[in-house]
Amino acid sequence: MVSSVKQGDIIELSREEFPALVLSKDFFNESGLAIVCPVVQKAGRDALHVLVETDQTVGIALCEQLKTMDLHKRYYRTIGRISFSSIQEITDIVQSIFDYYP
Repeated sequence: MVSSVKQGDIIELSREEFPALVLSKDFFNESGLAIVCPVVQKAGRDALHVLVETDQTVGIALCEQLKTMDLHKRYYRTIGRISFSSIQEITDIVQSIFDYYP
């Protein structure tokens, strides 16, 4: 079974309180796994919190709360998709968590 989620999709997952934003690239998602972060309604101001908006969803992506989900084991459905520029902004923020300085 191949996952049909794409980078930038917002999905609802069984047994999760909040929707999730798919951050991993499509080739990774084809494995049935996806790296996501929760999208919540309220969160404090923080450099790692980003407003996301679609026709169906408005919330705050918590970029510091990354999770790997096995989509073969979880029911999910796609409920929205963010723009390419928003994905670029958010993945740059996530990358900054792992950047190192010599």
